[in-house]
Amino acid sequence: MASHDTIRRMTPVSDTDTIQLPATDPEALARLERFGGVKLLNEMIALFLDIAPGRLSTAADGLDRGDAPTVEDALHSLKSSSAQLGAPRLSRLCEQGESVAHRGSLDGLGALLAECRDELGRIEAWLTSVRAERTA
Repeated sequence: MASHDTIRRMTPVSDTDTIQLPATDPEALARLERFGGVKLLNEMIALFLDIAPGRLSTAADGLDRGDAPTVEDALHSLKSSSAQLGAPRLSRLCEQGESVAHRGSLDGLGALLAECRDELGRIEAWLTSVRAERTA
């Protein structure tokens, strides 16, 4: 029997699905805050803001070198942390890129990484605002 992860990787994700997702999920942050308090939430936000741009840079470098496994690994990591910190659209974009790279292809990943960069910019602004509100 195929695992949920295997089925999800085999199921194509359309651009329409990504567009329809909300950019942010404040409830994800509320769950983290309930779990570990404001301090943990702020630390996780700070870590994401510090590491996420590097993950995208690593994916872009992998794309430039034709290294699909590097692209896959970087996007996998960013996918997971984005989902955890309430960025479902960014997570889905990363999932799409991860799936393409997993198949050993790099087709269309330049445009997808550009979308990820744009979405990350929006998420960075949102998370920075959330963190400022919680520390004020």
